[in-house]
Amino acid sequence: MNKNNNTTRFPAQLLWGVSCIILILLLSQTVYFFISTKNQHQHQLVSLRENLMQSQRKRLDAEMADAEYMIRQMFTEATDLLKRESRQQTRQALQLMNSLYQRYHKQLSEAEMKQLLIEALREIRFFDGRGYYFIDQLDGTAVLLPIAPEMEGRSLLNNRDDTGHYIMRGLIEAVSNAQRAGFSNYRWYAPDNNQVMKDKIAYVEVFEPYNWIVGTGDYLYRFEDDLKPRIYNYIRNIRFGHTGYFALASNDGTLLASGVTPELEGVNFTDDPNPRIRESAQTVVDTARNGGGYRFYDWFRPGDTTPSKKLSLIEPLQDRGWILIAGIFQDELSELLLAQEQSRDREIRTVVIKQVIAFTIIGLLALLLTLTYSRWLQSRFKRYENDIHKQQTMLRNTADSLKLSSLIFESAYEGIIVSDADNNILQVNSAVTRITGYQQDELIGKNPTVLASDRQDAGFYRRMWQSLDSEGVWRGEIWNQRKNGEVYPEWLSISVNKDSSGRVQNYIAIFYDITQRKELEQQLRSMAETDPLTGLANRRALMDSLNRDLAFKERYQSPGIALFFVDLDHFKAINDNYGHDVGDTVLSEVANRLTCCLRESDLACRVGGDEFVVLSKFKEDGDSRQLHQLSRRLLSELLKPVRFADVEIAISCSIGVAVHHQGEDSYALMKSADQALYMAKHQGRGRVIFYGDNPSTIACPSPAEAETL
Repeated sequence: MNKNNNTTRFPAQLLWGVSCIILILLLSQTVYFFISTKNQHQHQLVSLRENLMQSQRKRLDAEMADAEYMIRQMFTEATDLLKRESRQQTRQALQLMNSLYQRYHKQLSEAEMKQLLIEALREIRFFDGRGYYFIDQLDGTAVLLPIAPEMEGRSLLNNRDDTGHYIMRGLIEAVSNAQRAGFSNYRWYAPDNNQVMKDKIAYVEVFEPYNWIVGTGDYLYRFEDDLKPRIYNYIRNIRFGHTGYFALASNDGTLLASGVTPELEGVNFTDDPNPRIRESAQTVVDTARNGGGYRFYDWFRPGDTTPSKKLSLIEPLQDRGWILIAGIFQDELSELLLAQEQSRDREIRTVVIKQVIAFTIIGLLALLLTLTYSRWLQSRFKRYENDIHKQQTMLRNTADSLKLSSLIFESAYEGIIVSDADNNILQVNSAVTRITGYQQDELIGKNPTVLASDRQDAGFYRRMWQSLDSEGVWRGEIWNQRKNGEVYPEWLSISVNKDSSGRVQNYIAIFYDITQRKELEQQLRSMAETDPLTGLANRRALMDSLNRDLAFKERYQSPGIALFFVDLDHFKAINDNYGHDVGDTVLSEVANRLTCCLRESDLACRVGGDEFVVLSKFKEDGDSRQLHQLSRRLLSELLKPVRFADVEIAISCSIGVAVHHQGEDSYALMKSADQALYMAKHQGRGRVIFYGDNPSTIACPSPAEAETL
C-alpha cells in the first residue's frame, strides 16, 4: 500500500522539484536584471542631466537668433511694405476710375464725368482709416483733398514741409517719367499731433483721360507702429520644447509681450511687491545693460501663482530700447529626468512581470500534464462549440466589414464613381457632389462623359481605353467640367474589376481636385525664374531662353541673336554713400529703363548684384545697324541720373555685346559678351564694345544724340 502511494507520489514530486528549480532560476535572473538595470539607469540619468543642460543652451541660442532676425526683418520691411501698400491702393483707385470712365464718359459731360470720379474716391478710407486718395492737376491745382476740401480748386504748388521741400512739385516730378508713376517722400502733420510733421511716402500715377495725378500714402512711423502688435504677437506665440517661451520688455523692466504671462503685460516688475519677482526682473535689466547672457532666476509658469526656476538667454535690442528674453523652465528638465526614472521603474517591473508570467506558464503546463486525459473528452465537445462560434464570428466580421466599406466609400475625401461594364454610373459618393456640383441622382445611370471638358482630344481618350483594356488600370491628370461650366484639373485613377473568367464587371474611378496644387506649381515656377527685386528674368530663365533660341537658330538659320552684358559702373559707391535701399531703387530704375528700350521679342535679365543681360533677336540683313541703334539707346537711357527723394544720383554703365555665329554654343557666346564688357570697362567705362577681331566702340552719346535717341 505504501509502495503504491510512493509510486503514485513520485511523478508529482518530480514535477514539483523541477518547478522549484525553474522558479529559483527565474527569481535569480529577475534579481540580477533588476540590479543591473538600476545601476545602468543611474549612470544614464547623470549623463542625461549634463546633456540636457548643454542642449538647452544651444536651443536658446538658435531660438534667440531666429527671433532677433524676424524682429529686425519686420522693421526693415516697413518702408517696402508702405510703398507696396500705397502703390496697390493707388492702382485700385485707377482701376475704379478707368472702369467708371469707360462706362459713363460717352453718357455724361466732361464736368459731370470728372465730378463722378472725384466723388467715387472721396469717402474711401484704408490703412485703418488713415489712408485717403488725393487728385491733383499737373499745374499743381488740388482736385480732390478729402482732409481739407476747402483747398480743392486752389493751387498748392508752393506748399512746403518743415524741411523746405515743395510737396506738390515733388508729386509732379514723381510722374515726370516714361511710366508716369513714382514715389514721393515728404513730411506732413501727423494725425495725432497737428503741430509736428513726420515722414510720409506717397505713390502717384497719372490718370490719362484728364492728366490727373492720383495717389495716396501714409506715415512711415505708423507702419512701424503697426508692426509692433505683430511683433508682440509673434513673441507671444513662440513655443519651443514643452516650457520654452519668449518675452519682450523695455529697458526699464516693463513687460511688453510674454508667452508665459500675457495678462501681466504693461507691468514694471522691478517695482513688484514680491521680492523674488523683483529680484528676477532686476537681474534681467542688469544683464541686458551688461550686454546680455544666460541667467537663472524665478518666474511664473503659465497658470501658476508660485514662481519656478528658469534658465533664460537675455539679449538687448539697443536700437529699439527693448530686451528680448528666451527662457526654458527647469521643471521641464525635472520632468524629463522623472520620465527617465519612471521608464527605469517600468522596465524593472516588466522584467519581474515576465519572470512571473514564465513561472506561471511553467506551473500551468505541469498541471496540464496531469489533467490532459480527463479533459480529452471535453475537448471533443468544445471543438464543435468552437466551430460554431467561429462561424458566427466570421458572419459578424463580414457584416461589420461591409458596413465599414460603405462608410469608407461615403466618407472618402476623393470622389469615387462606380460604373457597370457599359460604363453607366451605378454609384457615386458625396465627394463627387462636392467636387462636380452634380447631385447623385443627376449622375446615376449616365455616362461619365457628362463631366468631360474640351481640353482633351479623342486621341487622349483612345489611349486611356487602350491602357484600361491592356493593363486594367489608368492614372493621370485630366481636365473635367463642373455643373456650372467651370473647367478644373483633377488627378484621376481608373481601375477595372473583372470576374474569375476575365469579364469586366465594373469600372472604378477615384479622383480629386488639384486646382490648388496647379496654382502652387505655377507660383513656384514664376518664383524660380524671376528676380525678386526688379521683376526681371533671372539667370535660370536667361539660360533656358538662350539655349532655346540658339537651338531654333541652328535649325532654321534665323533670326540673329545678340547678348548685351550691362554692368553699372561704381555701383558699390552708391550703396556706400546712400545705403542699400537707394541702391535697390537704382537697380529697379535700371531694370525699368532696360524694359522700356526693348521690344517684346527681347529679354532683359538680372544675373547678379548690378549685372544685367539683354537677349536680343534681330534680322540678319548684312549689317549691324539694328544692334548699334539699340546699343546707343540703352547707353543713353542708362546714363541718365536717377532721382531718389531730393537727391539726384549720377549713374554710368559699361556694355559688352556679342553676336552669335553659327556653331557657337551659349557658353561661348556669353564668354564673348563678357570679354567685350571687360574691354569696355578697361577703356574707361560709360561705353559699348562689340566683340570681334576688330571690336567697335560706342562711347557716351552727346546731349543732342541722346535727345534724338
